[in-house]
Amino acid sequence: MQYDNELFVKHLQGMVQIPTVSSVDPDKIDKDAFLRLHKYLEETYPLVHKTFEKEVIGRVGLLYHWKGTGKSGKEPLLLTAHQDVVPEGDHSMWKYPPYEGVVADGCLWGRGSTDSKCNIQAYLDALELLIADGFVPDYDIYLAFGYNEEIMGGPEAAAGILSEELKKRGVTLGMAVDECGGVSQRDGKWVAEIYPCEKGYADFEFSMEDPGGHSAQPPEHSALGVIGHTAWLIEQNPLPQKLTAPVIQQMKAMAPFTPGELGELFQDPEANWEKLKPLCAANKQLNAMTRTTTAVTMCKGSDQANILPERATLITNSRLLPGDTVEELQKHLESIVPEGVKVRLVKGHNPPEVSSIDTPGYRLMKSIMEEKYPGITFIPAMLLGGTDSRYYCSLSPSHSVYRFTGLKSDSRWGGAHQVNEHIACDILTDNVDFYVRLLKGYANA
Repeated sequence: MQYDNELFVKHLQGMVQIPTVSSVDPDKIDKDAFLRLHKYLEETYPLVHKTFEKEVIGRVGLLYHWKGTGKSGKEPLLLTAHQDVVPEGDHSMWKYPPYEGVVADGCLWGRGSTDSKCNIQAYLDALELLIADGFVPDYDIYLAFGYNEEIMGGPEAAAGILSEELKKRGVTLGMAVDECGGVSQRDGKWVAEIYPCEKGYADFEFSMEDPGGHSAQPPEHSALGVIGHTAWLIEQNPLPQKLTAPVIQQMKAMAPFTPGELGELFQDPEANWEKLKPLCAANKQLNAMTRTTTAVTMCKGSDQANILPERATLITNSRLLPGDTVEELQKHLESIVPEGVKVRLVKGHNPPEVSSIDTPGYRLMKSIMEEKYPGITFIPAMLLGGTDSRYYCSLSPSHSVYRFTGLKSDSRWGGAHQVNEHIACDILTDNVDFYVRLLKGYANA
């Protein structure tokens, strides 16, 4: 089997050129853009579309199914990614236009190049090559591509619809693989970061109502003043730090690559917790790893400078540690806000199940990367953000849902959710090769 990296770049380029942008309002989604992407995939991957059964689920979600021979007795493998991208922002700030898919400086530039159309491209190129090579799986393969991952599902969670459809059909998954993770070098050594779990999510609205009026006669505390104080109280009263099993596991794996005192303490996080606490609190990443966080992100008062607002609102975004719940978090927030401030959950979900790192699927991925990068270290980590994979955890009784790709990251990688999003062209083959190996090896894992 021969890999054609230039062809992989061309395929991803075509996807990037189609602006499949998320919207919190489902009715504002440019459905035509997604349909153009669907047509592009059909034209670009004819063997996949001849072999797989394809369905449009929900508004523009895609579900593919290849029924295998069943000889292996393995439960199905799911590969999932999302079609949507975040808005591009100010075009003038981009080095190259966000939807032209410019190839320059050894990179492909454009919105969605890293997040996460490169995954769709890798899955489909791997399958196109395998089908051409005569591969027939002895297990079922599913592909699920949602369309609103970037807004955490919104009012109609595409991945939720897709997972419910699989549940209705009685599908249980042997393994599911999603975006994030990959390979990099640290101190000259190869390291693979894989995410068996992710944090939960919650948006809260805090509101205060007041008679309002003319700003020339202000009260002691306006509605916006109270809301501003609420923001301060939220930041001053975070939930306590704590160690969770996934983070203990992560710290121990990180210890050899962490210099100084921190690396020594990571060797035994539980025994060294009291010393670790202040160090973690002072570091944004470590703080997020060791507590449920709440960030103040939006605030609104009056629409005019000389009008006292009749209603002021504050929006926060929380990311929850495994074991914490949205209900508990809401009770905490309600206990610290000033009298008269209403707290409303806008949307949220508890952290999904933590997947095991002692499964055939995990060992298979580990063995693939060890063969490609001798001496590589696997670091199981907790994803601080969120992915569509949370919807598929309930379909995997073996707790085998992982956020991992075969991509290599270095200084040329960057810009997901930012201007100038880009991906190094020469790493696309690595990703395709990873999924080829995964698909070929899964039955015997």
